Amino acid sequence: MAFQRRKPAAIGVKAPFPGFVEPALASSIEKVPSRARWVHEIKFDGYRVQVHLASEAVTVFTRRGHDWCTATESGHGYSS
Repeated sequence: MAFQRRKPAAIGVKAPFPGFVEPALASSIEKVPSRARWVHEIKFDGYRVQVHLASEAVTVFTRRGHDWCTATESGHGYSS
């Protein structure tokens, strides 16, 4: 019989799956920082969404927290 490892005990407490998470939005400034650790993101035209995958359920939220999946009823939005 081969050696079998014991599964380690779970650490912490399982938390419920979170709902919409408020995004950190950019703010306008006069001058771009010049330090070496400056990180930026280029925003292309399109949609910014949060996709939540819980088990086999998919929920897509807009940046304002609207459920984009339910928008398909009006002919717009995301459909899985």
